[in-house]
Amino acid sequence: MDIFGATENQKIGIMLSLIGVLFMFMGVILLLDSTLLTMGNVMFLTGLVMTVGKSRTQSFFFDRKRFRPSVFFFSGVFLVLYGWVLIGLLLESFGAVNLFGNFVPLAYRVMKSMPVIGHLLSMPLMQDLAYKAGLDTLPS
Repeated sequence: MDIFGATENQKIGIMLSLIGVLFMFMGVILLLDSTLLTMGNVMFLTGLVMTVGKSRTQSFFFDRKRFRPSVFFFSGVFLVLYGWVLIGLLLESFGAVNLFGNFVPLAYRVMKSMPVIGHLLSMPLMQDLAYKAGLDTLPS
């Protein structure tokens, strides 16, 4: 199965990132389980590096415009690793929204072109929510 012409490292990186997000979600659902959150953070960051490469990841996080959100994100990651889960998760979430928030409209457009997910996103309620969130144009 060829995923958009990705190399093997990129495929592994995508899977690691998705599993990392799943672990973080499960860590939040299971009342801020620090072990799951830590594993999710490590897998997500490792997957990100494997997907886009070391130098591009470094230039993304340490760009002058993204320095402050990166500090919040990595401070949150280290606080979760240290055991201060709630404060770490709040800092990490704030940093992640500021770092990765620009990618949400792109991800929405990609998901809208997928067979099953696209049908769900075309439902009137979902179109209204996407319009209110600023992801889509005025629903017809």
